[in-house]
Amino acid sequence: MKKLLLSMLSAALITSTLAVSAEDQKAKLVTVDLAKNEQVNPTTWLPGNVISRTNSPISAEQTGQLLWIEDVGKKVKKGQEIATIDNRHLKLQLAQRHALLKQHEADVEYLTKQKKRMSKLNKMNNTALSELERIIKDLAIAQNEVLALASQIAQTQLAIDKTHITAPFSGSISQRFVNVGELISIGRPLVQLVDTYHLDIKIAAPMNIAPYLKQDAKVMVKWQEKLIELPVRTWSQAGSQISRTFDVHLSADGLNLLAGSAVTVSLPKDATKLATLVPRDALVLREKEIYILTVDENNQAKKVNVLVGQGIGQWVSISGDVNAGDEVIIRGGERLQAGQQIRRNKDLVAKVELN
Repeated sequence: MKKLLLSMLSAALITSTLAVSAEDQKAKLVTVDLAKNEQVNPTTWLPGNVISRTNSPISAEQTGQLLWIEDVGKKVKKGQEIATIDNRHLKLQLAQRHALLKQHEADVEYLTKQKKRMSKLNKMNNTALSELERIIKDLAIAQNEVLALASQIAQTQLAIDKTHITAPFSGSISQRFVNVGELISIGRPLVQLVDTYHLDIKIAAPMNIAPYLKQDAKVMVKWQEKLIELPVRTWSQAGSQISRTFDVHLSADGLNLLAGSAVTVSLPKDATKLATLVPRDALVLREKEIYILTVDENNQAKKVNVLVGQGIGQWVSISGDVNAGDEVIIRGGERLQAGQQIRRNKDLVAKVELN
């Protein structure tokens, strides 16, 4: 009896496999899920730009001939040297001041000894008080000269250090303003340094959406054919009277984006309302459109253009010809054409109990 059941099951599976193989030639195997309704914030899509949080021209703090400068596109770390100015005149000045310092230190040592001797003689009334006072005055002058020269030496050393221009923050050199061999003056810009590690997406948003923004709230960002969620980092507390907009900044740290890239951002524009949600995997992103594929009553794929709103975990709110309960394709729809026949991906499980 068991052998007969196994034979019948095998024959049924073979027949089913042949039927499915024939069907594969006509229908596309896909995975579907159901759209649903949920309370979300209505959103508006606005253009944004990727900017560096720190973008600064690095200027010279000393005068001299430019000996070396880092090339455009070079990534540098904070404190790394990016340009060098000739400092030979400063080194000569430093050597001269060191020599003067030694001379005045010798004067201080001599006058200190003289003061001790004159103090002993004065106590025995063997010298005039005026002579002791003159030595004390000369000693004070010599000590002040030592202090002044020590300060001048420190200033000269600082000037030498500033001939080695270093990066005040980590980033990339986007532009050079000078070339090797030029005479550089104080305050002249040398390079443009852009922080490529800490990026923002800047959006000029209408002022009426300000009440609906929340710190660190995740919003949708479309870049090329990618859809990502980024947190709201900060926004301006004052708007422009001309454009009636204010700046909103999203944190884009760690993303492979170039400063200056254009994106579009979905920001909340109203209070919470009921919206239709579909799985994020249902979205098909193209350069000029976003759409999903639904399944009609004839098991055919139907293309529906949508506007994407707020993301909630693995789901995202949309606006379009989609209702709660509609089947949407979440797998296998990348190359599926509208009107093409589909079949749902279901596991066929045969369970036979043998006694």
